[in-house]
Amino acid sequence: MTPLKRIKHLELWLLLTCTVAITVSVAIIFGQWKPRVTIETLDAIGEGGLAVMSLIWLVATLLSRPAGRVTTALSYGLILMHVSLLLDCLDEFLTFEHIHPTLSSLEAFPALLGMIVMSFAMYWWYQEQTYLNLTLLKKERHFREHTFTDYVTGLYSARYMEKQISNEISLLNDTTRHFCVAMFDLNAYNQFCFEYGIAKGEELLRNTGQLITLHIRGCDLTCRYAGDKFVVLFPATPYITAQIIIDRVCDAAKRNYQYDDDLTTINAMTLSAACVEVSSDTASTKVFDQLISQLKQKKQAA
Repeated sequence: MTPLKRIKHLELWLLLTCTVAITVSVAIIFGQWKPRVTIETLDAIGEGGLAVMSLIWLVATLLSRPAGRVTTALSYGLILMHVSLLLDCLDEFLTFEHIHPTLSSLEAFPALLGMIVMSFAMYWWYQEQTYLNLTLLKKERHFREHTFTDYVTGLYSARYMEKQISNEISLLNDTTRHFCVAMFDLNAYNQFCFEYGIAKGEELLRNTGQLITLHIRGCDLTCRYAGDKFVVLFPATPYITAQIIIDRVCDAAKRNYQYDDDLTTINAMTLSAACVEVSSDTASTKVFDQLISQLKQKKQAA
C-alpha cells in the first residue's frame, strides 16, 4: 500500500480539491472582471467568510469522522454548499451577463442539492446514534456498575468480568444452557508503544475496545482484562456461535488502521483470539487460565 493510498478519506480529499479547482477555473475563464469601483467590499468579505467557514466544516468532517455513508453524504453535501458559496463570492468580482443574463442566479442550486444530501446524512447519523445508544443502554441495564471500569478504555474491568462469569456459572445449576468466554490479544502492542509512545498506545487500546464492542451483540459484555488483552462474555451462547462473532471481530480489526497526526497509516490492528465454552461448575480464574493458555499455544504455533 503506497503512502498516498493510506491517507484517510483520500477519495473525498481529491473530490474536494478537484471541485474547488474546477469551480474557480471555470469562473475565471468564462467570467469578466468587474470594474473595481463596482465591487462591494463588505459583501465580498461576508460571502468569502461563508465560503471559508463551509470549507472549515468540511475539513473538520473529514478529519474527525470514520469512513461510512454518513461521512460520505455529509462531505458531498458540504462540497455542494461550498461550491454555491464560492460562486457567490466570485460573483462579487466576476460577471457572467455577457453569456446569459440569468446565469448568476443558478449559483444557489448546488447549495439546494447539498442540503438535500445532508438531510439524508443527518437521518443516517440519527440512526447510527440511535443504534449506539440502544447498545449502550442494553449493556447498562444488564451489566453496568460504575466502580468496575477501566480508566484507559472506559470498558469494564477484569474484576467485574470475574463477577459476571461467576453469576453465569451459578445459573448453570438451574438451566441446561452453556455460555462462552473469549479473550482477544492485541498483537505487537509493546512494539507499537515503543515506536509511537504510551499516549498512542492508550489510544490504540481505546480504539480496540470500541471495535470489539461494535462487532459483538447487544447482550454480550466486553472488558479489558490486563495490558493488551480483552475478554468478552457471551451469555447463553454455544461455541459455534461465539466463534462466528470472534471471527467477525478479528476480520474487522484487520481492516482498521491507526493514523498519525498527518493522517497516514502507522499500524494495522490485528487480534489473536481464544474461546472456551463453560458448561460445568468451575472457578472464573480457571476460565481465564484456559484462555491465556490457548493464546500462548496459538502464538507458539504461529
